[in-house]
Amino acid sequence: MRRAGWAAAAVVVGWYAFALWILHPLTDAPVVDSWLYGSAVRRYLRTGEIRFAGFSQAMPIAQVVYGVTWAHAFGGNSVSLEISVVVLAVLCGVMFHALAIKCGAPRWQALAATGLLICNPCFTFLSFSFMTEIPFLTAMIAAHLAFAKAEGRREQLWLWIAAATAVIGFLIRPFAAMVIAGCVGAMILHDTGLLQGTNRWSRADWIKKMAPFALALAICVGIGAWLTVLGPRPWEVQLNENHFRYLFMVPIANYLRAGVLGPLLYLGTVLSPLAILQIATPRWRRVAIGGAAIFASAFVLMWMDNRMPVTPEYSCFGGWHNVLILRGQDNRFSWDGGWQYVFMLLASFGAAGFVVASAQSFRTLSRGAAATAIAAIIYWAATIPLWFYNDRYYLVLVPAGAIMLAIAPLPRSRIVMAAGFAMTLAMGLLSLGGTYAYQRGMAVVLATRNELEHKGVPRSAIDAGYALNGEDLYRYPKHGIEAMELEAGIPMITSPKVGEYTIASEPIAGMEVVRRLKWPGPFGLGHRYFYLVKQPVAAPK
Repeated sequence: MRRAGWAAAAVVVGWYAFALWILHPLTDAPVVDSWLYGSAVRRYLRTGEIRFAGFSQAMPIAQVVYGVTWAHAFGGNSVSLEISVVVLAVLCGVMFHALAIKCGAPRWQALAATGLLICNPCFTFLSFSFMTEIPFLTAMIAAHLAFAKAEGRREQLWLWIAAATAVIGFLIRPFAAMVIAGCVGAMILHDTGLLQGTNRWSRADWIKKMAPFALALAICVGIGAWLTVLGPRPWEVQLNENHFRYLFMVPIANYLRAGVLGPLLYLGTVLSPLAILQIATPRWRRVAIGGAAIFASAFVLMWMDNRMPVTPEYSCFGGWHNVLILRGQDNRFSWDGGWQYVFMLLASFGAAGFVVASAQSFRTLSRGAAATAIAAIIYWAATIPLWFYNDRYYLVLVPAGAIMLAIAPLPRSRIVMAAGFAMTLAMGLLSLGGTYAYQRGMAVVLATRNELEHKGVPRSAIDAGYALNGEDLYRYPKHGIEAMELEAGIPMITSPKVGEYTIASEPIAGMEVVRRLKWPGPFGLGHRYFYLVKQPVAAPK
């Protein structure tokens, strides 16, 4: 078993070594919202104060502390902070493999499930950013692993470690509270005997086992109260406090369409390398019938109303929509033309395989696996009314889904194993290709911004896209709703205005095209174009 762990660690480290070799050099520029958190790290290094931009809703205190610690040793620029997250991604992958083994997965399925996580398009892409997803997942999986190891003489110690790690996760994203609920729910299901009408725990057992998680929950509530009530809040948080009334104005059909079918199809896509292998089991008829039903449902919904895409926005394939956010094109990504039906078919049968495998796995869930499943169900239920419909948010569901597939029985034939690993590698290469395209595209944007500034164009007159505008132009007045006016006027951040010079994804009507900028596609295959456009000079009156 120890040899399998070392082999898995070698695979995870090897994948990221290969990725860094492909992506070198990383571009010294923030990735999407990384500018918010990277700036918080650099601000702390200057002032000793942890404070987030008013534009921010997330306040990942633990991530900033980690970033500051890293920056003291290796520097705090964008590339250095991205490498710090790569380290966490490697740790996350290794711990996930250990969790899968602890949950009862066979060795090859545990390794394949680990591949599903680290080769996930969103996981691969965000591993090279200072976003909150990878640090949060690392804390979440560490908590689940500690809980799964809580047995025998050291059970209580591991329960305290699981609870403490969940608090660290909460200090990155409040959704870590679901981990506490998952652990408590798993203990109630497995240990107390309440479901069987018996009570195997004494009052002392209840106090002893639940104390770590009760304390962790109390700490999370206290931290949440300080951040949202007692402490200085970003104005974006204050604005959104009044938006909850809109939850009851959305038709239920939209919730079912985007909050249920959308995430299911997403999981069906990114878990398909193992999920589709369910057709090699006696359960293949259920997979076939379920896949056909899901595909038909998605097809009918798409035909009835195409305004809200049925197929998820696979934005973290990188390189374009909803990742490298520039003027000129809709910042959403979905498969277009005939490809949308190909991926919808893949997603439908992958989703059916996932559901069938989960139904099979639920019969024999260990306590650790039950905790991951309960936490994921709570998270999914919470994202529906909050309208968090994006693959960055669905990523949190992937570890639980991969665990369910890892413990569902599959044939141990070489053909099945080879098919699973080959499909996982194909997804990983597609993910890495998108990340490569993003890094090279951002390098072109960065070089164009630098060239304009070298020619004397003031930075305030250049719209270089969401991430660079935030990094370069955002100002940090004191917190409070009144600070909104002090932070106004930043293109693509707090203002819709178009700059004198704009780096756009396509020509903008009414603006002069100064130059067409060429940048490479995935792995340098093919190319795409940006456009440097300029406001026309007004004719003299």
